[in-house]
Amino acid sequence: MSNFNIRTTIVSFVYFSIFLFTLVDTTKAANNNLPDIGSSASQALSLANEQAIGDSYMRQLRSLAPLMNDPEVNDYIQHLGFKLVENNLRASDRPFLFFVIQNSTINAFALPGGYIGVHTGLITKTDNESELASVIGHEIAHVTQRHLARRIELQNQMAIPTLAAFVAAVLIASQSKSSDGAIAALTGSQGLAQQAIINHTRSNESEADRIGITTMFRAGFDPDAVASFFEKMQANSRYQSNSFEFLRTHPLSRNRITDARLRASEFPNRPVIEKPTYSLIKEKIIALTARITPTLLQSSITRYKDGQFNTDANIYGYAVLLSRAKQLKQAEQLLQSLIKKSPNQTSYAIAMAELNIIKGTPKYSLSIIQDFLDKIPGNLALIEMNTKLLLANNQPEKARELMLENIHMTLQAPYLLKLLSRAQEESGHHSEVFETEGNYMLSMGDLIGARNQYYQALNIETEDPYARQRINSQLARIKEFLYKRSLRH
Repeated sequence: MSNFNIRTTIVSFVYFSIFLFTLVDTTKAANNNLPDIGSSASQALSLANEQAIGDSYMRQLRSLAPLMNDPEVNDYIQHLGFKLVENNLRASDRPFLFFVIQNSTINAFALPGGYIGVHTGLITKTDNESELASVIGHEIAHVTQRHLARRIELQNQMAIPTLAAFVAAVLIASQSKSSDGAIAALTGSQGLAQQAIINHTRSNESEADRIGITTMFRAGFDPDAVASFFEKMQANSRYQSNSFEFLRTHPLSRNRITDARLRASEFPNRPVIEKPTYSLIKEKIIALTARITPTLLQSSITRYKDGQFNTDANIYGYAVLLSRAKQLKQAEQLLQSLIKKSPNQTSYAIAMAELNIIKGTPKYSLSIIQDFLDKIPGNLALIEMNTKLLLANNQPEKARELMLENIHMTLQAPYLLKLLSRAQEESGHHSEVFETEGNYMLSMGDLIGARNQYYQALNIETEDPYARQRINSQLARIKEFLYKRSLRH
């Protein structure tokens, strides 16, 4: 995409964002003295309106930002996120969805409606899962304490461009080799708040730290990781300031680090058992986001021969990199050795299945992945891989049935709708394809495209007695939204 098109898209998105906020009927608070906990936030923005705003922003982000659509990565971040949610006492009544943006900067952020984004740079730069959990737990606290709604209560008018500018900055950063454009988008205007989605005041940050640390401990993580990760970010930011976006949107001070350490000291010491999944996902992200060049490959080969890949996770990441580079024989040998050592590790089986699809031998992995799925039903990565294997093995009807059985998964991973659409097309269920494509476009924020797909779906006979009702319901939603938008122009 050209720089011109990027800027045009982002400008359009900001105007859409401002329009979206004006749909929400909010009133200024009579008293700006907020309580410690966000009990009065609902006076400014109801949960229903906050959710509607978040849903719309998420559709736009899916369309414009480089979300990481690897099912293993998404499954991992969802499980980690919900492990923390389950241990936040105020999170039980809120929906959450965690997603990963392919961006090398160290950052995470919360959108309205419980959407929490994590940059790949945050995952790859942490040293352990507790450090990663410390940031995600902090963002969950921003959601449960309704800091965004409290911000709107304080400055109703300024909240509109603040959120729009934040999401635009995410898009700028995702399309640029440097984060300078994103920084400028966030801090350039004197009239706008500098702290993105929420005006991250010290009180908000302190509250999120306090609740996040408690959540971490309850979830079995090391609460000392909060202060240690703060210190590491602060020290490294002196030399790589553009990489530490988290510090720009979450101001850090010596008092904040001290408070975090004191808070963690209130909890008893206990051993934290690190599971291999964190390290495997971290290495996979490094391998998937690396730019494949002869220099990189030669460097990786040399490091492997010199024994620098001294953990199973390192070797796994190297195998994924080799597979991407079409060095299939070497990748297969490494994966076979890992599988022999740890036959129950799903990451190794999935990587081998991906390799077999590339080789044109999907049948060798089909029964293996099915066995894993029987043991771990509902696993997003296994469902996607089993579907891909069935399609590659000329079994589209079984692929379609598997996807329909797990259709709820598309709510957290809309890209799976494209896989379902392919299975429907190849199995001859042409009447279903248009509805599925419409659902995908709607999840991406393409209302006109979705509407066109739904209209085509209505013109095709189907044996599904509920199809017409579902489609008309979606069309009604689109019509209502487009009508409201027309009133603003």
